[in-house]
Amino acid sequence: MKKVCTLFCLVMVILCITNTTALAAEPEGKVIDLGDGFYAVETITCSPMTRSRDTTGGSVSNNVYYGSTLIGTATLYATFDISGSAAKVEEANISGTGKNGGAYSGGNASGSGSTAFGTAYFKYNGVQKTLRLSLSCTADGTLK
Repeated sequence: MKKVCTLFCLVMVILCITNTTALAAEPEGKVIDLGDGFYAVETITCSPMTRSRDTTGGSVSNNVYYGSTLIGTATLYATFDISGSAAKVEEANISGTGKNGGAYSGGNASGSGSTAFGTAYFKYNGVQKTLRLSLSCTADGTLK
């Protein structure tokens, strides 16, 4: 019994000494600093290619945070024509939601050449934040 108690105490000491920030999960995706404690974490999702029409599409989503609080999400969706020597935006649109007291105030989307662009507006605790999104496509259908 004494060995079990000693082992338990040893494990507890090791856990207490370990830096807790080293145990924290790192956000997956690209982190974008929006200033004033706001940031966004970006992820890109690809849709399957439709070879019969030579199109591909996908989306780029950003979760917007203030500190560790998720205040909203914005997603830019785009479809690209990849039948030529360069990809071309066929359609682009944006949507968003507010969470945990944050509000999605709207957004707009457009396309130029092989890149779709979007702007989303969020408001949290009286502070307005603008998030800019973009999604590009190469001639072979790779999204970036």
